[in-house]
Amino acid sequence: MGYKNIIDLHTHTRNSFDGHYSAMFLCETAFFKGLRAIAFTDHIEIDTYESGNFDITARQSYIDCANARSAFRGKLTVCNGIELGQPTYDIPVAEELLNSFRYDIVIGSVHNLRGGQDFCYLDYDNEAANYPDLLDEYFDEELGLVKWGKFDTLAHLTYPLRYIIGEQKKPVDVARYTDKIDEILRLLAQSGKALEINTSGLRQPLGTTMPDEYFVRRFKEFGGELITVGSDAHFAEHLGANIEDGMALAKKCGFDYIALFNDRLPTFIPIE
Repeated sequence: MGYKNIIDLHTHTRNSFDGHYSAMFLCETAFFKGLRAIAFTDHIEIDTYESGNFDITARQSYIDCANARSAFRGKLTVCNGIELGQPTYDIPVAEELLNSFRYDIVIGSVHNLRGGQDFCYLDYDNEAANYPDLLDEYFDEELGLVKWGKFDTLAHLTYPLRYIIGEQKKPVDVARYTDKIDEILRLLAQSGKALEINTSGLRQPLGTTMPDEYFVRRFKEFGGELITVGSDAHFAEHLGANIEDGMALAKKCGFDYIALFNDRLPTFIPIE
C-alpha cells in the first residue's frame, strides 16, 4: 500500500495499567517506523477513578506526553490524548477531568458494564454465559456514551467481540444488534464525532478491525465524515500495526481522509 501519512491515534504508554514503555521510547520507535503522528491515549477508567488512582495516572501521562512532544518537535507530531473509559458512569468526575487538562484528542470507550469486570476477564462459559444479553447492555451503554458526546472519537465499537468471538470462540449473531448499532452510528454521524477503526483485532484471534467493514460503511451511509485509525498498541512493536489496513478499509468504505486532532479540533489528512 505504501501510504505516506501513517497516523496512529490510539496507543498506550507505561502510564496505562496494561502499558509497558515510556512515552519517549514509544516516540523513538514511532519515528524510526516512519509514522507521521502518534497520540498517547492512556487508560483513565472513570468508574474506578478514585480506587484506581487514575488522577495520578492522568497527571503523569499528560506530563510525559508534553515532554515527548517537546523532544520530538519537527520529527514527529505527538498528540496528548486520553482513553476515557465509562465516562457516563460518573459524569461529574469525567467532565471535571476533561476541564483539568488541555487534550488534543479524547477517545470515548466502554470496557465493562456497570459494576462489572472488563469484558476481557469474563468467562463466557460460566458467569457470563448469557453474553447475548450482556451485549445488549453493552450497546445500550455505547449509545449513552454517544448521547453524552464529550469525546472526539468512539473507540473499538465492537470491543467485547475481541474476547467473546476472538479468544473464547463463542458464536455471536451480530444481526441481533444491528438496529442498536445503527442508532449509535447515526447519532455519532449527526454529532460530528469520529468513528475509530481499531486495528488491534487484525493481530489478534478476532481477525477483523473493530468495527468491521459493514459498520464502517454504515457510518458513511449515515453521513459520518470523521474516521480515526488506531493500533491500540500496548507494546512498542505494535505501534502503527495494521494502520495501513485500517486506512485502506476507510478508503474502501468511501472516506478520502482520516482525522488528526489538535486541541480537540480535527484536521483532514488525505489517505492517498
